[in-house]
Amino acid sequence: MYRRQALRVLGGTAAGLGTGLGFGLPASFAKACDLFPRGAGWRFLVLRHGNVIGEHVFGFSRRDGDFVVEVAIDIAVDLLGITLFRFTHRAEEVWRQGWLHSLVSATDDDGTLWRLKAERRDGALRGTVNDVAFNVSGFIVPASLWHRDSTKSQALFDTIDGRMKVVDSAALGEEAVSVAGVETPARHFRLTGQIQRDVWYDAACGIAKVTFPARDGSLISLERQ
Repeated sequence: MYRRQALRVLGGTAAGLGTGLGFGLPASFAKACDLFPRGAGWRFLVLRHGNVIGEHVFGFSRRDGDFVVEVAIDIAVDLLGITLFRFTHRAEEVWRQGWLHSLVSATDDDGTLWRLKAERRDGALRGTVNDVAFNVSGFIVPASLWHRDSTKSQALFDTIDGRMKVVDSAALGEEAVSVAGVETPARHFRLTGQIQRDVWYDAACGIAKVTFPARDGSLISLERQ
């Protein structure tokens, strides 16, 4: 019973975690953002009902002229010392000349395994998911949500299962969110469709916060440290 409840609660937890500029924005958001984030990365705690259930980490680096994004997600729900649900995800995105050049990911969704490997060739991203071939446009934005164009895209590439997910994006205005304990102005966007996320981006287009509903109606929150 507890296991079924945990699965209902955390379904879709990590498929998804950058943004377009509009008119009339406050001065703090007046300039365009860099194509790639600055700094070494971001670390988020994953919370449900105020309790920490894991972490979600982005790492950014340069390698032989390429921009490399590494994503690590570790989530576990325990009850009375028993792990009821576990989710782990590792991904590496390599960006070359402004476009996604290659992607490798490994995911364990509470026992369901996904292995993805893809590379850009002839203008398309071609690869396999669990040894099944796929190809999609080479001009895509991943559903990891760090990219500045995430909220401008009508479809995002799921880095777990290799599918394109159709989304709509709505700008909800500026709000203050806590980033590493400091109240920080951020733009609030809501993604709906095949990916449902509320995402707040800071003035540098970095992810400041993410929330989304779990299957039981509770709210999962990613809070940047």
